[in-house]
Amino acid sequence: MNYKGYEAVIRYSDEDATFVGEVINTKDTLVFDGDNVVEVEQSFHLVVDEYIEDCLAEGKEPEKPFSGQFVMRIKPELHRELFIKARQSGLSLNAFVSNKLHDAVF
Repeated sequence: MNYKGYEAVIRYSDEDATFVGEVINTKDTLVFDGDNVVEVEQSFHLVVDEYIEDCLAEGKEPEKPFSGQFVMRIKPELHRELFIKARQSGLSLNAFVSNKLHDAVF
């Protein structure tokens, strides 16, 4: 499920005989539940809206779902070879690596 850029996964809980969801693209813990698809979706929307409202009331910025930036540590030799390949391709290192990651996922 997706709502306002927040992604959630839903699983069925045999123990509780209900569907339980969790927002997966924020460091904060956001969980919700429902007995059917309509309830789960409503509960998901409600927990996201409440999260945003609570953050604003506390004067903190709600965590944005992924900024598009991440830090990665690699061996210097690999860094050098990636840089060379990027230059040979006429791309920046960032564009080259981004293209390779995109190709690996899609």
